[in-house]
Amino acid sequence: MKKWVTEKLICPECLAKEIPLDLTIAEAHDDDVIEGELTCDSCSRSYPIRKGVAVILPEASMSVLSETTGYNSKNMLSSYLWSHFCDFFNDPAATDAYRTWSSFFKQSDGDALDIGCSVGRLSLELSKTHSRVIGIDTSISFIEKARELASKKSLEFDLIIEGFITEKRACAFDTDFNYDHVDFIVADALALPFPGRVFSTVTSINLLEKVASPIKHLIDINRVLKEKKSMFVFSDPFSWDESVSDPDHWLSGGTNGNGSFRGIESIGRYLSGKDEIFNPPLEILEKGNVPWKIRKTANLWEHINSQFIVGIR
Repeated sequence: MKKWVTEKLICPECLAKEIPLDLTIAEAHDDDVIEGELTCDSCSRSYPIRKGVAVILPEASMSVLSETTGYNSKNMLSSYLWSHFCDFFNDPAATDAYRTWSSFFKQSDGDALDIGCSVGRLSLELSKTHSRVIGIDTSISFIEKARELASKKSLEFDLIIEGFITEKRACAFDTDFNYDHVDFIVADALALPFPGRVFSTVTSINLLEKVASPIKHLIDINRVLKEKKSMFVFSDPFSWDESVSDPDHWLSGGTNGNGSFRGIESIGRYLSGKDEIFNPPLEILEKGNVPWKIRKTANLWEHINSQFIVGIR
């Protein structure tokens, strides 16, 4: 974890109090803390930094670290590395999804937050236009890889073909990426460990359907997004899943109330001020659809239509 990230962090157990975390360094390489602890003076919770990865999770979310399936699996890492960087190594099946989302970013002297950053493509794109960028995800596997990519400034990985059969994929990265000003930590989208009104740009890409409380996710984004001269870039396929969130918490796709709207319509209403979820409200700058793919194996793909909306203050 880069030392400058500490300046932004607060305890996720004490969000209302906005208690900053105290850093104790056991090992550091220049600006990068390799081993250490972050401690809250209020609740005495300690958050570890191991092999450069800071884990700033509330106690209720700590169980995700022990999972070896899902987003921490080797198969999922291969899938998302392909999805994020396939256009860099000129895969004929590549999409322009990340180029489309990043096309909305404006030059800013402020900082950016990429929520659900996965292996980091959008965070790297944000580093071209923002002073500092923090990417967060609950997958320690994704965060470890994102930090490795930013350190090496290139990509090399084993792309799964079928079963245990793999092929090497490699590419250099964009020289415009500002690697020193981007970092990645393990954190929860429903307990963002940052004080209020600190980010000029916040992104939430293909994440809303994957959190237990979608409305809480939007409320926390509003909390950390600056009141003026700020941007929110959102995209989601709205493929709600009852095993992830209760249908009563869905923001679209239901049969009554708020859920009876289609997803992008519902998000647009919240951005525009409904229920003061976004306060001040945002002006809708752009919306549309982005074709996106997740490649699981040579023969198994997810083809996704992700609907995006961009709001500005």
